[in-house]
Amino acid sequence: MDEKRFRTYCITGDGELQEGQIWEAAMFIPNKKINNLTWIIDRNNIQIDGNTEDVMPLENLREKLESFNWYVIEIDGHNIEEIINSCNMAKSVTQRPTVVIAHTIPGKGVKFMEYKFEWHGKPPNKDQARESLKDLRSLAGKIESI
Repeated sequence: MDEKRFRTYCITGDGELQEGQIWEAAMFIPNKKINNLTWIIDRNNIQIDGNTEDVMPLENLREKLESFNWYVIEIDGHNIEEIINSCNMAKSVTQRPTVVIAHTIPGKGVKFMEYKFEWHGKPPNKDQARESLKDLRSLAGKIESI
């Protein structure tokens, strides 16, 4: 708020967007011209209780954030180049804060976990952990793992 020459990054999950204080901040920040902020939302469409759109729909998320005067960037949250590019782009936006909606797949790369909200906050057992690591090391069977 003191208009110092630094950038602040905030990372939240989309399940957190069901909290009132998140929306208070989403309205407050652009209103107070806090333009050195980049907010990254992990938009994986799940939360502890289920799919976000079943528990408390968030769409159209982009339109909601734009209506509060956020500069919105949407990316593939699994693509490191897109993450870096979006953060660099955010630095060039000086008239309003930037939000990056990073679309991700929960459990990506682990066949039995992908898209399943039941794994949110639940650790795998030893056998599941071995299977998970095998999937991740072999890119789900796409390459040979040692």
